[in-house]
Amino acid sequence: MNRYMYILFLLSVPLLASEHSGETDIVARTFNFVIFVAILYYLVAEPIKKFLSDRKNGIEEQFNRNRIELEKSKAERDRAEENLKFAKRKAGMIVADARKEAQLIKEKLEESLKHDIEVLEQQNRDKMEIEESKMVKAVVDEVIRDIVSKSDIGLDADTLTKTLIKKVS
Repeated sequence: MNRYMYILFLLSVPLLASEHSGETDIVARTFNFVIFVAILYYLVAEPIKKFLSDRKNGIEEQFNRNRIELEKSKAERDRAEENLKFAKRKAGMIVADARKEAQLIKEKLEESLKHDIEVLEQQNRDKMEIEESKMVKAVVDEVIRDIVSKSDIGLDADTLTKTLIKKVS
């Protein structure tokens, strides 16, 4: 860079040494502008290059971070979809098991109710037999008392009742 500055300086010396003959100074001004741009480039080029390089690196890093996050998100989405499929299969199995259990419970309840109904019917028949037996005894007892009270057989009512009950049974 210093070499360019030295060359520009050497080229500007003859321009500055020339006499002014009423011509326009466009050449000198252009040359001064070129020198100004060269100096400006010398002073500003490195910081601008560094700034642009840093900015480029920052954008690349952000892009890479976003790409990594996108990949992570895709992986999480895939895992979530797998979990959802597993949950649906498990829910289906649970529903099927619940239906089987409900059917088994229903069958057990029906069987239990049938058994309870049979027991109640048997108890009812037994009670009916007992009540029928009590009614027969009461009727026989009443008939015998009527007969004994109307006639003189010489038997007491209890003995006659027991004998008739044995015969009827």
